Amino acid sequence: MGALPPGDGDGGPGPLDDLLRPLDEEPGPARRLSRQRSSALVAAALDAALQPGAPAPKSRRRRPPVWLMAGAALVFTGAAAAAVWRLSHPASAKSQVLTPHVPEPTQLATLEPVPLPQPAPSEPFVIEHPRPARPAAVGPREPARPEDLLRQANGLRSEGRWKDAEALYLRVIRAQPSSLAAYVARVASGSLRLEHLGDARGALRQFQDAQRLQPGGMLDPEALHGEAEAHRALGDTASEARALTAFIARHPDSPLSAASRNRLRELSAP
Repeated sequence: MGALPPGDGDGGPGPLDDLLRPLDEEPGPARRLSRQRSSALVAAALDAALQPGAPAPKSRRRRPPVWLMAGAALVFTGAAAAAVWRLSHPASAKSQVLTPHVPEPTQLATLEPVPLPQPAPSEPFVIEHPRPARPAAVGPREPARPEDLLRQANGLRSEGRWKDAEALYLRVIRAQPSSLAAYVARVASGSLRLEHLGDARGALRQFQDAQRLQPGGMLDPEALHGEAEAHRALGDTASEARALTAFIARHPDSPLSAASRNRLRELSAP
């Protein structure tokens, strides 16, 4: 065998021992063999080589330099440490790449046409007009009292509505011809006809009927003087003179007595 490189024996420590000393205390390449063990291994190898039929010994390769072996040991040590660390610290789960799920296009079901029922024949459209509501049954109205009708007639007379007032006077006379209200209505109607309606004959009839209904009544002066004026309007001077004479005799203190005397003297003059 060739001589070992310097420092490859059991002798004193050399520069290589200083380089490998840190690796002897940590995981790394195997420790160096002693000189005796190395010699025994070499001898065993030679004996095996000298056995018959043994293959020819291969040419001994040149031992790589110590610095190269030391570098390989460092690489191996680092790889072993990394493997231990990886086993003690499992790698985090790989991030999953989410791919959007694209749904498959929906298949539309084919619908078969369903026959619709035939519509019922429509009835003719008729417009119904609302029927007029029947007027509520009105009970018999209470007839107006004659006194109320007289007041209404006097109000119309003050407004100059002569015909309307005359209609109410006649209504009172027809309703109760023998009552006191009818007596007053006759005198008022005669005065209205003589002064505003130009009906002297109708006025004469109303004055005479009032005197027959209640002779010497409370309106006797107006009724008797009205009779004389109706005769004068009709041109009957004789009847006028008789009515004036009766008026002066019955009511000498009446405000109309002075005018009646003067008119009587005119009629008596030749």
